[in-house]
Order: sequence, then structure tokens, then C-alpha cells
Amino acid sequence: MAVALGVFAFFVLGGFSLLRSAVVPLLVGTVIAREGQIEETVVAQAVIIRHERVLRSPVTGTVTLTLPEGSRARAEAVVANLSDTEERQQAEQRVAQLEADLEAYDEAHAEEEQALLAELERTRAEGLSLASRLRSACVAADPVQAGRTSLDLAAAWRREADASGRLEEIRKDRAAIVEALDTARLALAQSLFPVLAPEAGLVSYCLDGLEETLTPASVGRYATKDLLSPGRQGSATVDQARVEAGDPIAKVISDREAFVATVVKNSEADRLAQVREVSLRFPAFTGRREARATLFHVGQRERNGYCVVTYRTGELLDGMVSVRQVEVTVVVEVHSGTILPRRALVHRGGQDGVFVLDVSVCRFRPVTVLGGNDKEVVVEGLEPRTEVISTPWLVQEGQRIGDADRPSDVAQSMEARGDVWRAALKAGA
Repeated sequence: MAVALGVFAFFVLGGFSLLRSAVVPLLVGTVIAREGQIEETVVAQAVIIRHERVLRSPVTGTVTLTLPEGSRARAEAVVANLSDTEERQQAEQRVAQLEADLEAYDEAHAEEEQALLAELERTRAEGLSLASRLRSACVAADPVQAGRTSLDLAAAWRREADASGRLEEIRKDRAAIVEALDTARLALAQSLFPVLAPEAGLVSYCLDGLEETLTPASVGRYATKDLLSPGRQGSATVDQARVEAGDPIAKVISDREAFVATVVKNSEADRLAQVREVSLRFPAFTGRREARATLFHVGQRERNGYCVVTYRTGELLDGMVSVRQVEVTVVVEVHSGTILPRRALVHRGGQDGVFVLDVSVCRFRPVTVLGGNDKEVVVEGLEPRTEVISTPWLVQEGQRIGDADRPSDVAQSMEARGDVWRAALKAGA
């Protein structure tokens, strides 16, 4: 009992104050205010809504893809070809065989054809010369020369006729092969059913069955549960896949605009509704990840605590082509100024402020909070590089934090009061 009374006397006589003075300065933290920028953001799950035209197979058959995923197609471009596998294989084999036959025929008759052309040129030149000599013999009334020349001219005509006939035969046989090849190629072409892009846009073979449901015209009709509930099983059309007539095989996406429907908390929706222009950032995308967007529609605040806020963007990023649901960071605003930890803020009399060190003395400095995030804020009314108390709950206006409160000084103060402590213990004994 006596010891307890002694301890009580120690605290009454200033022991608690001394202990606080010794410990608190060791716990007080400071930070140097810096100049910079802070983004005010909202992270949400989002659904991409696009202008999409689904392309379906005209027949049952095998699909051959002609364009890469995400590539740009002009209007009427062939996106894919459909064919019956067996029929197409037969047509391809027929074309290949006739092409080989034509090449072999040309190779086998090339030299003969050149020789016949040369023979025709010689015999025609010889015929002209003999015809001139025959005219001269007739004018000279030389029957002997005229007879010989006539025989030579007839022989030249026969050689020309033989060469011409053989050349015509070669060309006729070649023309028959070419005609058969043209027919085979036409049959091959007719065995293909092209699927054309109805308009210019980006081609995607990834389909989820929501292309004709989630459309720009439907923006604002859906609640949060409709957007985030498990959707239909997605599928991707692969080259040489077997499809049925009417099956969707591709889609063409207009790149003039896209809509991003975000699911956010009601409190976040209230903030987003105040800002018309934002940036949308997609961390999961490759390549370009950010696009400027405009507030398009703010849905009803729902009982589940969430709301659908939809943005319109004229920038169709590559990552938007093949995905439907994705995480997005909405950059609401960028604040520039002096940056502090949020924990350094103090509220006094309805005024935001901070404690700064003024020659080792804590002084309250009013500031205006421009914005920030969970950890940091941007303020006006405070110069960068100002030393600010980051643990304001440990200090008060006018308190000295510095050399006067060094642990060694406190220890000396406690030693000076040692007589009181000892006297209290003695009294207790």
C-alpha cells in the first residue's frame, strides 16, 4: 500500500508528464512536403459495348479465315470463305493436275513450236522470192525457167502448209488444256462461298453471343447484375473449323466509337456524375492502354449499393476488340500542387490544416485541400519543402519538438526530481 502511494505521488508530482515528454518526441514523425501531381481515380469492373455486325456462315462446310484477328477490313472485303471439304479437295486436285499438264505440254512442245515458227518465216520469204522470179520468167517468155520456178514455189507452199498445220495442232491441243483449266478454276471458285464485310471496320473471330444484345442502343437499360452476371460462353472461330449454315463465324466492329459501362459504388457515381471528361485506363491491355472519354449515361443508384456509369470514347483501343469484360481505372481528375500524406491533415474549427515546425515549435498552418487519394492529398497554402508533422495526433499547438525535448534533457529533468521520487518511496515505506 505504501509503495502504491509512493508511485501515485510520483505521477502527481510530475512523473507522468516527464514520461510523456520523454516518449512522445521519439514517436513524432515529420515529412517534407513535395510538389507534384496526384490522380483522383475510381477502379471498376467494366463491360465494352461496341457497334458490331455478326457475320454468319451461308452454308454448312469448312471455314477458311482470310484476315488476322483485329485487322482492318474495307467494305466488301472477304473475311472468310466457306466450302464443302470433299468437293473443294476434288476441285483443288483437278486444278493442280491441269496446271501441271499445261506446264508439261508447254515444256514438251516449246522447241517444236519455235522451229515451226522459224520454218513458216523461211517458207514465206522463199515463196515471195519464187513468186517474183516466176513473174520475171513469164515476162521474159522463158517457159523452162517458169516451169522450174512453179515447181519450187509449189514445194514451198506445201512446207508452209505443213508447218502451219502442225503449229495449229499444237496450239489447239494447248487451248483445250487451258479451257479445261479455266473450267476447273471456275468450279473451284464456285465451291467457295465468301463471307464479306458489310462495312469497313475491325475483324474479330471471338464471339460471346452478346453482340446483338449489348449494343449502343441498349446503353442505360441494364442494371449492375445484368452486366456482371456470368455471360454466355465465348467462342473463337478457328481456321478449317466445320460450321453449320447460319452459325456466327466473325464480326466486324466499327471503330468510330465504343461505350464503356462501369459498375461503381453509389458514392463513386455521385463523384463521377460531376465530371464530363475523363481518361479510361485499362491495365490488362497491351499497346495503348488509355483513351479519353465523355460521360454518356449515369444509371439509377441501386439498393445493392452500386450504379452503372457509362462513358463514350472515340478511341477504339486494340484491347477493346476481343474482350467484353475488363477492369478499368477512371482517371477523374489530376491535381497539381503541394503533396502531403493524408494522415498529416488536421481539422480545427472547420478548417483543414497541418502542423509545421517553426523553430522547433509546432504551429498550425491552414491549407485548402484540392483533391487526392486514400494516401495523399494536394493542398494550397503550403510551400513545397516545408517540414510537416506526419503524426499530428501526438502534438499540439505551441509544443516544442526539437533540442529542448531531447531524451538527454528529459533524463536530466527526471534526475533533478529524483529527490521527490525517493522521498515518495521513503514515505511509502
